[in-house]
Amino acid sequence: MKPAAVLTDLDGTLLEHGGVIGEAVRVVIADLGEQGIPVVPLTSKTEVELRGVLAELGAGGIGSFENGAGVVGPGGVVVSEKAVPVAELSARLLELARLTGFRLTPATELPAAEIFRITGLSRERIPAMLARGFGLPFLAPEGAAEALERFAGRLPGTRLTRGGQFWHLSGDHGKENAVDLLLRAVLVSRPLAGLGDAPNDAGFLSLCDVAVLVPRASGEIDPVLRAAVPAGRLAPFPAGRGWAAAVAELLGEETT
Repeated sequence: MKPAAVLTDLDGTLLEHGGVIGEAVRVVIADLGEQGIPVVPLTSKTEVELRGVLAELGAGGIGSFENGAGVVGPGGVVVSEKAVPVAELSARLLELARLTGFRLTPATELPAAEIFRITGLSRERIPAMLARGFGLPFLAPEGAAEALERFAGRLPGTRLTRGGQFWHLSGDHGKENAVDLLLRAVLVSRPLAGLGDAPNDAGFLSLCDVAVLVPRASGEIDPVLRAAVPAGRLAPFPAGRGWAAAVAELLGEETT
């Protein structure tokens, strides 16, 4: 199946650790560009980070930031009606801390060295990562998961998701909402290919015409993602190497 657009998660999927774009990915992106197929990141990253990635990819200039809070395209930014400004999310995080009894630390309060340890981002990239408009990443102690998931339901219009070590508080939107925004704004058209590696990607992958599940560094597919997208194809390798192989295979099917 030759896709009209490739929707993709970034960290652990298209990108290597530390936000690096591998050579195999660059080769496939160049091939997609020659065929007029945009690569559309759907990410928890900020709009500032997304724009940097889009400029580096040079693959269409279209993407979604902060887990479906909005989309970027040639005509500007479209923000989801479900998005909640970060100042309001900060107040909700304080309430969640009160309800759970756990100390919940926003990423903005962490030392740069700790953010580097968690994300692998260089010191120069950290300000862009913290430039949140509609999402709030935070750390929670071990053992807090059950209480967080239970009490987050008491905060109307709020969604709690978990990435690697960071939890994310946002309005009640996800990457699946980005697909709707992109289609309504006529920024992409079907058929859509989607690639992701985490449970947070399951919503948008389920809306794609073909979904590819990328293994974690261990070589295993996340079991929650596998259960949520049972018809998903499996990429042969983790991260960008697997992304490149899977997309190249999709493109090759067009001529077989």
